[in-house]
Amino acid sequence: MNNFTEQHIADFTTRLNNLTPETKAQWGSMNVTQMLTHMNDAFRICLGMKETKDVSNWFWNKILFPITVNGMKFFPKNSAAPVEINQNLQGSKPRDFYTELEFLKKMMDIFNEREETKLKPHPLFGKLTKKQWRDLMVVLFNHHLKQFGV
Repeated sequence: MNNFTEQHIADFTTRLNNLTPETKAQWGSMNVTQMLTHMNDAFRICLGMKETKDVSNWFWNKILFPITVNGMKFFPKNSAAPVEINQNLQGSKPRDFYTELEFLKKMMDIFNEREETKLKPHPLFGKLTKKQWRDLMVVLFNHHLKQFGV
């Protein structure tokens, strides 16, 4: 299956609902609202709602992507994000915590409804299948929800 499963959605929604505007990060420099915006930007790129520059190459796509998504299944703490989703560079300006939170929950449904042929390339990993995008987003969700202790 290429979509977020009902279990993914239920798990991530439960964890997201445990966040508050005051939730503190256990590492990194983003606050909780910035993290939600960062996650929303990742979906915006995937769904074609945010422009990116494709700087992918064979090494990123064929070596680092499988190691990250299939091997480690996590991002190292304080790892650099693509500039388009880095809140200190070209990431979107955070809105209200609750707006970002509800938008992120909805993004999983929007992703599930989107046809694979309509998905856009990842700025570092290049063209991904829907399953690869989903798997990457699962790793991203787990990384950042763990960062904020949920």
